[in-house]
Amino acid sequence: MIKDRPAQSEEEAREQQLARLLTAMNAVDHFDRYGLEPALKQIEARWAAAQRKKPDRKLVRQYRAAITKVLTLSKKIGPDFFANEIELASWSRFNPDADDGTLLNLIAGHGRKRASVDQVLVERGLDIDHWLKITLDDYRKRDVRTEIVEPFLELMVGREAEANRKEVVCALFDWIGVEKRFRPTDASINDIARKVAARSGSSEPDATQQSEN
Repeated sequence: MIKDRPAQSEEEAREQQLARLLTAMNAVDHFDRYGLEPALKQIEARWAAAQRKKPDRKLVRQYRAAITKVLTLSKKIGPDFFANEIELASWSRFNPDADDGTLLNLIAGHGRKRASVDQVLVERGLDIDHWLKITLDDYRKRDVRTEIVEPFLELMVGREAEANRKEVVCALFDWIGVEKRFRPTDASINDIARKVAARSGSSEPDATQQSEN
């Protein structure tokens, strides 16, 4: 009787993906891999940190819906209540012994304590609508470029002759776990690689000149 093989853990699967990535990079030597693994894991860590800073879009939409609900309730309650009763209550919190006449004098002498909350919420809602429209998936694609592709291609400078770029970048995305819809096209990656190579090439004479001086 053949026993079922135990399911592969996520950590084991990731280690295999990392091994495939290093093989695609033609890092077959133990010392070569020893030097590359920390750099690759640093790229992975930067990507993870960048994503933790981004709010869940579903949560942002819930916040936007809550603003709409609050504005609807404000309209039902009526603006006079907030401009009068709540304004008096606001001053009363800091002047608990003052009567209404004193509070009204404070308002008259110092002006309203705050701008219309409803107006602030309207502006905040419009800002969120605009953010949802312009970011969509673009911000994650931008992060893929700045946090993964560019530093990885900088790491690959000098190894390009030994590695298939398309294969190696695909292995990189698989290991880090980048969804296919966020991955740049081959043409975009080639364009980024040219720019990275140009930057690297332009910095070499400076380094040579400094060493000669």
